[in-house]
Formats: sequence, structure tokens, C-alpha cells
Amino acid sequence: MKRMSPLAILLAGISVAAVMLGAGWQWNRIFAPGSAPRADVVAAASRGPEVPGEGADPVPEDSATPPTGNGGEAPPVAREPVARQALTGTWAGHLKEGSLAVAAKNGAAIAYLCDGDKLEAWLTGTAVDGRLELKGDDGSTLTGTADKKQATGTVTVGGKARDFTIEVAKKPSGLYRFASRVRGAKIVGGWIVLKDGRQVGLAKVNGQVVKPSTIDVTTGRATVGAETVTAVPAEDTTS
Repeated sequence: MKRMSPLAILLAGISVAAVMLGAGWQWNRIFAPGSAPRADVVAAASRGPEVPGEGADPVPEDSATPPTGNGGEAPPVAREPVARQALTGTWAGHLKEGSLAVAAKNGAAIAYLCDGDKLEAWLTGTAVDGRLELKGDDGSTLTGTADKKQATGTVTVGGKARDFTIEVAKKPSGLYRFASRVRGAKIVGGWIVLKDGRQVGLAKVNGQVVKPSTIDVTTGRATVGAETVTAVPAEDTTS
């Protein structure tokens, strides 16, 4: 075995020292004495080459959809209120007990049940969306339906219910009413004029029932007691 010369040994030692010195510099760069490893250097050393676009925040799949603000659910759709249909018309007919007339104008309704003797009741309410809903001061009620041909339902007066089906009344048929003070007396009168010309009506003078004369459907005039009054179509008194 050939022995190395002193010069060769010296050169080999210098080479080894240079290698160890370089490795020590890299080590100190990563792990400085008394400190934590530098995260940027460790991360750079551990990951591969960067790919353009990597690391950016992900883009929502539907970035054009605005946030709803209520847990992801779509906001409720505002619904426009459905317009109600106010009825205008008059229906009248004879029942087994008395006669009944209902008059409506722009959804406001008035009804009169009368037998021409003792039974009578005035009711007011609404005629909307084909429905009749009326009440009287004495507890009377009327419920039913109405259209361009007829009105059907139940009227209850004095605790007794009466079913009815009455037809559309064409002038001069219909319901006429007078309500006012004459010479200090409070007079309220009603006349139902049926399609065959018959009239059924009663009046009250200061609360006392009296039988009025028939009404002149042309002028609206009638006599109540000693007074001459002028009645009008009942639908004109609903507003």
C-alpha cells in the first residue's frame, strides 16, 4: 500500500473541512441557535416547485348568486293581495213567511225581511266575492251567496232560521227605504216591490209599527201615518 505524502494529506483535510463548513452554514440557516426553525425556509425546502395559480382562495361555484342572508334559503316572494270583488245588485222574492229583499252597492249590503203585518227586520253588512254577510241590531243574521241571477242562503230573525232563494230584481222591483225625522218624529219605513207588482212593507214611527201606504215607484212617495215621505232605493242608503 502506497503511503500518502504529507502534502496530499493536507489537501484532503482542507477538502473535508470545506464540505463540513458548507453543511454547517446550511444547518445554521435553518436552525439558528436558541430559536425555532425558520418556517419559510423549512416550507420552501419541503415543497416542490410552485405551480401558477396554486394557493389562491377557491372561487365559489356560482359567484353570480348573491348571498341570501337567511341561511342559504331564497328570500320569500312578495305576493300581491288578491283584489276582492264587490257586488252591486238587488235580489227580491217571496218566502213561506214574508218577503225578503237584499240590495248591494259597491260591496255594502242592506236587507229587509217583512210580512206586511208584524214581522220585519233590517240587516246590514257586506256583499263581497259572491258572499253575503249581514247582521241586524236585534241579533238577526243573513248569510249566503249571490250572483247575477239569484241570491241563496239563510236569514235568521227572532231565533227562527228561514232558507231563501230569491231572484235578481229589475227596476222598478226592488227594495225602497225611508229613514228620517218628520216634525220631530223618527220614521223608518221599508217597501219590497216584487216582480209581479206586489208590495210588502211596514213602517215605525217612534218605534211603533204602522202600516204605510203603497209606494209610488216613479216618485218614491208614500204615506206613513199622517205624513208623506219620499223613499229611495235601499242600495243608495248603504254608503
